[in-house]
Amino acid sequence: MLLNSREKMRGFSLIEIMAVLAIMAVLMGFLVPMVFNRVNAARVEATETEVERIFKAIIGDPSKGNFGYLGDMGRLPANLTELFVRGTQTAFHTNDSGVGHVGAVGTGWRGPYLTGLSQEDLLKDAWGNNYDYSNTGPNAGQIRSPGPDKDLNITSDNIVFPADLPVGTTGTLVVHVLVNDIPQPAGLTVEVFTTDSTGEQVKRAGTDGTQTTAAQGSTPFRFTVPHGVSVIKITHLSAGVTVTRTVNVGVAANTQVESRIIMKTTATVAM
Repeated sequence: MLLNSREKMRGFSLIEIMAVLAIMAVLMGFLVPMVFNRVNAARVEATETEVERIFKAIIGDPSKGNFGYLGDMGRLPANLTELFVRGTQTAFHTNDSGVGHVGAVGTGWRGPYLTGLSQEDLLKDAWGNNYDYSNTGPNAGQIRSPGPDKDLNITSDNIVFPADLPVGTTGTLVVHVLVNDIPQPAGLTVEVFTTDSTGEQVKRAGTDGTQTTAAQGSTPFRFTVPHGVSVIKITHLSAGVTVTRTVNVGVAANTQVESRIIMKTTATVAM
C-alpha cells in the first residue's frame, strides 16, 4: 500500500521528541560519569608510571650496573631540571688533573637521565600540575603529584613515588680480605673511593675511609658508602713485599653488599 502524501510528510510529535530527549538524558547520565571516570583513571595510571620513571632516573637500575643521577653525582638532584640540563654541574670524567680515577670509574653528570618526552611534559602530571620535589626535608627524593583534586594538602588522592620514606642514599659495604688464606692479616690496608656530593671521586674519610689494624683478624672491614660504584683498594705489606689489588663494587642504597677478596704474596703472612 502506498502512503499518501500527508503520511509521508508527518513529522515527530512533541511528545515523541520529549520522550527521545528524556531517554538521551538518562543515557548521558550514565555515560558522562563513565567516560569521566575512565579518563581520570587513565590519567592516574599515566602519572603513576611517570613518577616511577622520574625516580628511576635518579637512582638508575642497580641490577644492570646503572646507578642514575645519584650514583654519578653523589647526591640527589636539587631539582628535577637537573635530570635534563647539566648547567654548572661537574661534567662526566674519569680523571682529575690528568690523574686517572682509582678503578677507572667515571663520575659527574652524564645526562640527560630522562629521554623520550619533552622536559615540560615530564615535569608535569597528567592534569598539568608541576610535580612536587625537594632534595631536603622529610620528603627528600620523593616525587609527588597532587592528583585529580590538584591539592597536595588533601592526601587521599595524591600520587607519590616511592611510597616509603626516607629515600635512602647510602648502603653498606662489607669487605672480607684473605691474604694467603689468612683473613684480615697484619700489614693490611683497605681504602674505599666513592663519588662525593660534587661529582668527584674521593677517598672515604675517617673510619669509613682507610681501615688498618681495627679490622685485623676475623672481623671484616665495614664501610657506609653512597649509592653507586665503590672502589676498594687493598694493600698488603709484609717483609718489604707489597701486593695491591683494586676491585669495583656496585652498592645500591639501603642494601648491604659483601665482597670477598683473595690475595697472594710471597712474603710470610702473620695475623
